Amino acid sequence: MNHLLGIGLILISAASFGAMAIFAKFAYLSGISTHSLLFYRFIIAVMIMLPIAVLQRRRFPKGKDLYTLIAMGMIGYAGQSYCYFTALTLIPPSLVAILLYLYPVFVAVLSVFFLKETLTKNKLFALFLAISGAILVIGFKTNGNMKGILLGIGAALIYSIYTIAGARVMSRNDAFTSSLVVIASAAFFYLVYNIKAGFFFPEKGVYWLHIMAIAILSTVVAIYAYFQGMKLSGAVNASMLSTFEPVTTMVLASLFLGQHIGGLQMAGTALILSSAVLVALHSKPE
Repeated sequence: MNHLLGIGLILISAASFGAMAIFAKFAYLSGISTHSLLFYRFIIAVMIMLPIAVLQRRRFPKGKDLYTLIAMGMIGYAGQSYCYFTALTLIPPSLVAILLYLYPVFVAVLSVFFLKETLTKNKLFALFLAISGAILVIGFKTNGNMKGILLGIGAALIYSIYTIAGARVMSRNDAFTSSLVVIASAAFFYLVYNIKAGFFFPEKGVYWLHIMAIAILSTVVAIYAYFQGMKLSGAVNASMLSTFEPVTTMVLASLFLGQHIGGLQMAGTALILSSAVLVALHSKPE
């Protein structure tokens, strides 16, 4: 029963993360800047997560681990989020979501150099699938914005480095409070950024609803459900089921943005998701 509950929570998490690109598209209609949108996302999430951590008396990271997590937030998560949300202003959300799922393969390759893992045949095959899928998704003669595509790939690469950097730190600390430190650090980074660049305040309440949805559903609920689901069903299952995220984005983009998804994109998506599942299946349990 706990295993099924865990699977359900991971699917809720993946769907919540997948919806973020759609909420962001609607939020951008207000004319909001990326740096203001990200500040609101992170600060609202902190305001919700901090009381939960205190009430549940969760243990916060200390010492060197704390400084590492702060750096991960201010550099890694802030940078990854900026690439992801800026890419959303340039290319379709489903394409951004698909490109982000190159990260499991990037992690597999980077782990060879930084975690002393072996580049197995399965990892090489997963890399081949991911690259082939990316070519099909982007298209040999793309009509898309190359800057947006590079930012989407950049988001996946930064997230991969962030994952490698935090692998040992996260394993030694409470995942929820570690995430809270990372998010709070990213919020501080964008606070400073907005003080210099200027804040943007949407005038209509409907845009604030979209921002709140990004912060609450696509950040707090998504993170909390993922960690609780991973605890009940295991890290490998969590990794595989999280590939439901870009599928959610594609379906929602089709329903609410009228975005057409072609046959090559579908085939490329299948290859990228297959590579992510292959990496997850052959990962060593933590």
